[in-house]
Amino acid sequence: MLNTTLPKLRCPSCTGALQVLNPRQTASGEVIEITSGELQCSSCSANYPILAGVALLVTDVHSYLVEHVKGISQVVADSDIPAAFRSDYLEAKEEIEIEHIEEDLEADRVISLYLANHYLNTSGEEWWKPQEGSQSTLISSLIREHWDHGPFATIGAWVDYELNPQKQIQTVVELGCGVGGLSQTLKGHVRSYLGFDSSFASIALGRHLALGVPYSKRLAIPNDLLAGPVTREVRLKIPRSFDGSIDLVVGDIENPPIIRGIFDLSVALNALDMMPDPRVLPEAQRDLLKPGGIAIQSCPYIWHEVVARDLRELLPKTVKDSASAAEWLYEQSGFEIQKKVDQLPWLFFKHVRQLEIYSVQLFLAHKTK
Repeated sequence: MLNTTLPKLRCPSCTGALQVLNPRQTASGEVIEITSGELQCSSCSANYPILAGVALLVTDVHSYLVEHVKGISQVVADSDIPAAFRSDYLEAKEEIEIEHIEEDLEADRVISLYLANHYLNTSGEEWWKPQEGSQSTLISSLIREHWDHGPFATIGAWVDYELNPQKQIQTVVELGCGVGGLSQTLKGHVRSYLGFDSSFASIALGRHLALGVPYSKRLAIPNDLLAGPVTREVRLKIPRSFDGSIDLVVGDIENPPIIRGIFDLSVALNALDMMPDPRVLPEAQRDLLKPGGIAIQSCPYIWHEVVARDLRELLPKTVKDSASAAEWLYEQSGFEIQKKVDQLPWLFFKHVRQLEIYSVQLFLAHKTK
């Protein structure tokens, strides 16, 4: 965690201000990377550890460490786990199963999917090409046609050409940021970007890719699964220093560990249909924004049936499709929809024989209240 990030953070339990205790740190000019220590709330005295540079700002630290042990243990030494939680953490570590189910946000294949989706493009090496055997001409053509033209590119165009000629957008927060690839799209166009996500593995990798902080694992994506789940190494240009303009922390959308009302733009991509109560997301985006701020949201609307059932009971009878439901939720939360793309292809590369295509709705909304 960077020292320049601290003023933007708040206790996820009570929104109190935070202070750093017992830090270990390294410096890049005036910007300091806090590699370990604790954040303590000045109001409720709750403590939140910093592990391998990742600030863990969740309401239940004990449960988080146990549930996310797979991702944490790959980059954090056991001795760095706070003593109060270490016994249960080590017990959970012994029970880790090596698999790649994609509901597990700490699984290697899930993280490699985010790595590819956020940081790879089609201008260089054909990373989607099998290292052995034949190539699917269909998969190759779909990647070449659509890969570089998804939500990141559209958001970049909106910010660069339509909002920022007037310098309307300078501070950005991303909810559910994954490995933080959007920060690279916006870099140079805004003054600061802060992302948070519930996955420790995503934040640890994202901070390496976006800031250049140390990371002990190799960068790889799936190739032919016969060789293993994540086997093709990729080379990326990693920053050699950081200037304090970008950072990523662990946090939950339900309790954002961020100071309210200071951002020009809040972004949430592919998160709305993952929320048990979808109303939480537009409300969280709204609360983080300044008056008149902008929210951007995208989603393929793959609802869980329980969530869809509850949502149908909430919506007016005139709303009959998912895109209209999302717009209604944001309008009810105090937004006015200004721009949208209803069917935007977003590709996810699973391996050389599997390419998933989602059609997402992407819209930009202005905070009116």
